[in-house]
Amino acid sequence: MIQKRLPAFFASAVLLLGTVAACTETSQLEEIVKPVPVEVTSGFPRVPVKVDTLLTLRVLYRPENGCGRYSRVDSVKTTQRTDMQIFAAYPIEEQNAICADVSNLNSFTFRFRTTTPGVHRFRFWQADNQYLLDSVVVR
Repeated sequence: MIQKRLPAFFASAVLLLGTVAACTETSQLEEIVKPVPVEVTSGFPRVPVKVDTLLTLRVLYRPENGCGRYSRVDSVKTTQRTDMQIFAAYPIEEQNAICADVSNLNSFTFRFRTTTPGVHRFRFWQADNQYLLDSVVVR
């Protein structure tokens, strides 16, 4: 009985390995990277925090369609101000990707710690010359 099942087992194993090998080959995906507006901040304390406190801060953004995926964040930091812009990657039109018209809110989390007391301002890009503002007061 075991001898009858052994060839079937080997045949299915070869078929499975062939399928896995075929799935690991990917076509060259060409993408375009665009900035994504931040919609909401989260985790920003509404009371002052002590110097050298480690905070985990989060922003929520929504790519323009369901194919948008996180690409990178560009930030410019000065002593008490941080400007951030989130980017998402989308397949180029020639890829003929099928994307949902509406995407879910995605989150980007980062850590913030400072040894400088004062008001630390954050500006998150939303559109040309428009920013979502938030801050952390450090004492």
